[in-house]
Amino acid sequence: MFLGDLLARPVLQAGRRVGYVADVRLVVPRHTPGQRVGTPRVYGVIVCPRRTGSFMGFERTGVREPRLLARFFEWRARGSFLVLWDDLAAVADTGVELRPQTRRWSPALAD
Repeated sequence: MFLGDLLARPVLQAGRRVGYVADVRLVVPRHTPGQRVGTPRVYGVIVCPRRTGSFMGFERTGVREPRLLARFFEWRARGSFLVLWDDLAAVADTGVELRPQTRRWSPALAD
């Protein structure tokens, strides 16, 4: 599976749609000797209640310029949340199923 295949898939919890996959978060660890960059791993997915497409990074903390675009993307991303990769119960062609007690994290990146 390609990560791009996850985008726009419905996200279900207990059989009820809670949103759509809007983005995928990756973590790139420090590199090991002989590598320029560490091997990235999937950290989680951003779930948005609406089909919105990419937020272009405006859901992250501290991105406020250009002001008009930042306000628009903030409005469009309202209600979005981050789900950790380990909290996904299943990924299928019909959608992504969350575990019953999945915690919803803020999509903003911590400093």
